[in-house]
Amino acid sequence: MRLTKAICLQRCVALPFSLLFCVAALFGSHTAWAQTIEFNSTGGTTTTNGLHFYIDRSSKMQVRRANNTGQVYNPNSTPTSSLTSLDNGVFIRANNLLYGPTHTVTTFNPTGGMYSSYSITAASPANPSTPGVQQTATNSLGITNGPQVSIIWKYTTPLDFLTAEVTLTIPAGFAVSASNPVRYYHVFDTYLGGSDSGCGVNVAGSKRIVGTYSSLGNPTPCPVSTSLPTAGTIVESFRERTPPSAGPGVIAVNSFSSYCAAGWSTFFVNGSPYCSMLQLTTPTSSTGAMSQTITTTLQDTGIGIAYDFTAPGTYVFSYDFVIGSTAVPPYDHLEIRHDGSINLCPENLQVLACLSSTVPCPAGSELNSGTLTGAIALSPAASGVTFTPSTFSIGGSSSTSGSTANIILQATAASAGTYNLIPTGLSDTPLNGTRCVVNGVAQSNCQLTITNTPCVSNFECMETGASYNNPVTATNRNPLYTKLANRGFRFDVVALQTGGAIANTYAGNVVVELFDSNAAPSCSAATAITSQNLSFVAADNGRKTLGSDLLLADAYKKLGCRVRTTSGPAVTACSSDQFTVRPQSFSTISSNANADSIGASVSATPIVLAGNDFSLFADTGVKGYDGLPKLAPNLIDWPNVPSVTNGGRAAPGVGSLTGNFSVAANPTTGNGASGASFKYDETGYFRLLAQAVYDDTFVANSGSADSTNNDCTNDSSNTLVGGKYGCKFANISSSNHFGRFIPHHFKITTSASTLTEACPSATGFTYFGQDGFSTNFSITAENSSGNKTQNYTSTFAKLNTTVYSNYQFTIVGAPAGASLTAGTPAPSGSWLAGMVNVTAKHQISRPSAISNETLIALMAAPTDGEVPAASATSIASTRQRYGRLKLQSAYGSEMLDLPVPFIAEYRNSNIWLKNVDDNCTPVVAPVDGLGAIFYSPETATNHLSAGETNASVSATGKFLNGDGKLKFSKPGSGNSGYLDLDINVPDWLKFPWRGGVTPINPTAKVQFGTYKKSNQIIYTREIH
Repeated sequence: MRLTKAICLQRCVALPFSLLFCVAALFGSHTAWAQTIEFNSTGGTTTTNGLHFYIDRSSKMQVRRANNTGQVYNPNSTPTSSLTSLDNGVFIRANNLLYGPTHTVTTFNPTGGMYSSYSITAASPANPSTPGVQQTATNSLGITNGPQVSIIWKYTTPLDFLTAEVTLTIPAGFAVSASNPVRYYHVFDTYLGGSDSGCGVNVAGSKRIVGTYSSLGNPTPCPVSTSLPTAGTIVESFRERTPPSAGPGVIAVNSFSSYCAAGWSTFFVNGSPYCSMLQLTTPTSSTGAMSQTITTTLQDTGIGIAYDFTAPGTYVFSYDFVIGSTAVPPYDHLEIRHDGSINLCPENLQVLACLSSTVPCPAGSELNSGTLTGAIALSPAASGVTFTPSTFSIGGSSSTSGSTANIILQATAASAGTYNLIPTGLSDTPLNGTRCVVNGVAQSNCQLTITNTPCVSNFECMETGASYNNPVTATNRNPLYTKLANRGFRFDVVALQTGGAIANTYAGNVVVELFDSNAAPSCSAATAITSQNLSFVAADNGRKTLGSDLLLADAYKKLGCRVRTTSGPAVTACSSDQFTVRPQSFSTISSNANADSIGASVSATPIVLAGNDFSLFADTGVKGYDGLPKLAPNLIDWPNVPSVTNGGRAAPGVGSLTGNFSVAANPTTGNGASGASFKYDETGYFRLLAQAVYDDTFVANSGSADSTNNDCTNDSSNTLVGGKYGCKFANISSSNHFGRFIPHHFKITTSASTLTEACPSATGFTYFGQDGFSTNFSITAENSSGNKTQNYTSTFAKLNTTVYSNYQFTIVGAPAGASLTAGTPAPSGSWLAGMVNVTAKHQISRPSAISNETLIALMAAPTDGEVPAASATSIASTRQRYGRLKLQSAYGSEMLDLPVPFIAEYRNSNIWLKNVDDNCTPVVAPVDGLGAIFYSPETATNHLSAGETNASVSATGKFLNGDGKLKFSKPGSGNSGYLDLDINVPDWLKFPWRGGVTPINPTAKVQFGTYKKSNQIIYTREIH
């Protein structure tokens, strides 16, 4: 149907948004506003040159085929001649209004009018000259403050479908919900290749097809509606391609939200069968725009699809509009990979069929089923150029090349110029044409430049077995790995063409040289330090390994490789990578502390105080090494400390080594790396185990980048692992033992219970001259930091704890004449893990004169003859008393026990005081006839009778509170007499009782049966 002027005027009055289109229809001036692009503008006229598409900026289109008539109604119309006679296009429903292009249906008007903005870009490229080239154009449709649509239309000649890649954006805050969705519609009034009548079809599956087909003889009802007819018809359909990207507003993720294939006008008029774009819902569906009606009755048909969205966001999806076969080509694009320009060397081309639209084709996306055949050619044709093989076959089990075909292009001197690489004779046309990749980068064209340049213009040196990379990048390198001094090595030399490709037919002679990059102003001016001749033959395929080992005695931080031709054109080339030659190990580690191979000597010199500085030296003996070693302090070992009864060393693995090397090695010798501030905190010896002295910076800081490029392993291995040595190096065997280390000092520790006085009463004391008071204290052998040296034990502990003089005891505060001597027994204590608990007994002699009670400090400064003696340390303070035992005469009746005063006294405040603290002095019991008691004179008439009871002492046998408690038992009636007592007492309790200076025992007279001169009463008794 066509619009009349009256109808148009009526629509213009009713819908101001359509006024522009109405004016154009009335006055035929569509060129004033219409913008129409063409795909395959010279095609569509034969059965092999594909479809000819017209698309205008409002999304209306016409398609022409071999009969040169339209496939969509009206068949004679195009967007450039009449928009209003083509009932198709994209519509958007937004906020209960429908926006889209005008149509010929008299009762239909888009309720929102035309799009607020709409445009389409020119087709690119303008018109393909060869099959397989894809054209694209971008169609933009927008609603003010509402949804925006971008459609990339894609067509590849000679395919029979057009692809729409859609991006729909619903802005944030726009009114959209499940009850008020935004809908994307695409509808067509089909024509079916000359017939306006057709049947509907809905083919379900991973890619749904909704369309119509011609009558197949006008049967009623239609013969099939759920599968495609096999022959004899044209199918006009929508076919799913990729579903909308996931999001909160997607209703149908895996299919069209709704669709119809029904009468052509049902898409523009509400009511049964409910396919209209004007309705919100259908009686059969609360969410779908269309009723999923598929007509099975032959009629004038149309097709439509809808996508529903219920939330703001950006959604991407695609579908095909198909006229003809509904089969999709088996691959997306043909991809040709090359390096952009070639010389007269053979050039390798890679050809693959990619299932993905991504260029370069992702790994795993190559066609690997079926079989694709064809050939590659240059356009325009180039004189003398050959392709080997001349045809390719890829994709299937019958393929000789798998998923990728390798083709060798051989140019000639006469073929210099710029060409396009094109496929010819493809058995299947790609969906998106031919794409080219140059050096890994996707290109907008497939140009190739041939230069009249000799085959070889460069060389590369690289590790044997490594893959050659061109161009060299940070991640794609041609590496030379770290090498070892005095260890032979080889690598490969690669002959290269101008563009960097391998010259795999090169034959010629070269000299391979190594040079010090740090000493050379440039590669070409460098002085070679070693060289080797090498001959290439064609069978080497442009890559050859050195014929014999290179051996370098010196270390080099940064070596380069240079290759010079010695036959043919002169070429000098340098490697893209440099490498380091490092020493294999530290050969010698020495010290200014004695290196004792036995490690158990207790007398070796020199000696070093634990914790004090000493020096270590590390040598490699490799010229060129100027590094600064490091120390792994955990890799030290201690000699076994001889075991002792109480267990030997406190724990295995005692000792800590600290310090750093501060002086680098001399590069002329590779020796002399040293540090003068190393400290070992234990006694005895230590040795450095393998790997204890190492260098991890000579390679890392060399400038060769071997460490950062992983051209060496992260260890100090001298064994190849994956062709690589370690980035580090170290001593490979244990050193001799270093030492001998002795304690820095001895530390004395005391406690409240350190002192035990000879008489440990409440107020403990010791008499001058008494043997004696004892002390308990600890001695710890310590390093300079004041920490215990646990290895100072057994034979390493030279301080003999049983020798009193080793402690260098002294006293402070003693009266004149009082001196300190050892008590009995000798001191005792055993060293264990650098510590000993000592018990020592002492006595302080009587002073020259009688002295008052004195507190005397006991000091010690122990020494073993090697450890420097420290200042004397106070051990304890002893209370020393000048004492005596005093005996007094007694008189009494023979009928009563007779107490004899026997007390302990000491001098204080210049007077004699009873020593009430004395509870420890033994009482010597006088015994008749044993010399303890002297009878003076002892005759038959003056001694006590035979019935006497000898003197007795207190039950403890010791003085009690200073009292000896001496008494004689009563001798009985008639037994009278006297005797003189002279009691033996310890020397420190004697006193010059008879004058002079000589201390003697105390004496007294004991008499029974008499009375004192001052008291005539001998015995009295009261009787009550």
